[in-house]
Amino acid sequence: MNSPTERIAPSEEPHKLDLNPDFSERLEYTVPDMPVRAGGGLLSIFRDFAAACHWHDDFELLGAVEGELDCFAGGATVHLKEGECVLVNSRRLHYGYSAEKHDCRYRFFLFHPSIFASLPPAEKALAELTADGSADYWKFDAMSDGASLFDELCRFASEENVFGILAKCAELMNLVSESASGREPPSGGEELAALRAMIGFVQAHYPEKIDLGRIAAAGAVCRSRCCLIFRRRLGCSPIEYVTRYRLEKARAMLARGCAVTEAAFGCGFNSASYFAEVFRRSCGMTPKEYRRSMQA
Repeated sequence: MNSPTERIAPSEEPHKLDLNPDFSERLEYTVPDMPVRAGGGLLSIFRDFAAACHWHDDFELLGAVEGELDCFAGGATVHLKEGECVLVNSRRLHYGYSAEKHDCRYRFFLFHPSIFASLPPAEKALAELTADGSADYWKFDAMSDGASLFDELCRFASEENVFGILAKCAELMNLVSESASGREPPSGGEELAALRAMIGFVQAHYPEKIDLGRIAAAGAVCRSRCCLIFRRRLGCSPIEYVTRYRLEKARAMLARGCAVTEAAFGCGFNSASYFAEVFRRSCGMTPKEYRRSMQA
């Protein structure tokens, strides 16, 4: 097993989640004929030790195998020590990262609520668990029943044990439905809807001139509310998010061999010199150096 402090080589392109414009993740399930996905890896495969913020209808268990990591879930930050895990509720914005930029070996298990589609009472109970105002996440200590269920679910997924997965998913849902303690404040359905709309607007219009007013209008909120939502949910200002997204798109263009000027103007920067300055501050190298490293 590789060391948990292992990092990717500078010449490798960081891993990216496959996201739709509204920040929802396009998932490929790993168990045949079941809406289940399991896997894991090193946090360093993501740029700056942080996955992209995203959401999906699926419940997601995320845990630290070696080392520690943080999980942003619905507006709160959960710190996970080795062996601990968190269950992120359906349709909550979330991502794993390291605030200290330390590596961590992590694993995850996702399952879609439709796994209980043939059980109407279960569907009703799930609707209550996932409704606006319900918990954004449930955290489990290393020695808890939740952590034990995580172990079994990952094992059954690797074995493609359909009945085992169904049984343990049901146990997990029963565990969280009975647990009223540790619940976090309501997630704020209207606020999340506004954030998704504003994020979708940025991702659709990043090559254009974007100001705070246009972002706020996309979410049907005032400018101050827009700033508050971004800061609380994503930990950055709306304009900082625009810059980060533009840089992500610019890196992809440079990796394909595009000219620096083409990447700059194609991603919404108003000058190549300003783009080069922002890029160097963010990536630790100039756009030309980055392009050469991607083509080496």
